[in-house]
Amino acid sequence: MGWLSREISYVLARLVTNFFAVLAVTQLLDEGIVLPERGSDRFWLAIFALAVALAVLNSYVRPALELVLKPISCLLKLLTFGLSHFVISALVFWGATMLVDDFTIVDLGSALLGTMIVAAVGAFGSLVFGGRSADE
Repeated sequence: MGWLSREISYVLARLVTNFFAVLAVTQLLDEGIVLPERGSDRFWLAIFALAVALAVLNSYVRPALELVLKPISCLLKLLTFGLSHFVISALVFWGATMLVDDFTIVDLGSALLGTMIVAAVGAFGSLVFGGRSADE
């Protein structure tokens, strides 16, 4: 039962980190996203829904996607110096925004910048909360 509590606390930490990451995206990419009116209930619900979608997709779907694409992505990582990992992250971020009706990315540049912001805040969150640990 210990693995379940570790998994739940990991997902909750990712949820909190993603909430602040999405909030940062909304502040820094004001021109690149379409959201409900700031401060409204729909705004906060969209932020929370995207944080949940990112937590689930990054915790479960992204590793499965990377496993399936491993033969291709290994070669791509060598050829692109690791940029294929960034492209997978951008696809996951874009997919998460597709799941939330009230959060729309205007263009590819905004999606890529949003991915970088989420990654930076996520790295900080991993320092604060700790990452996923398989050896416990």
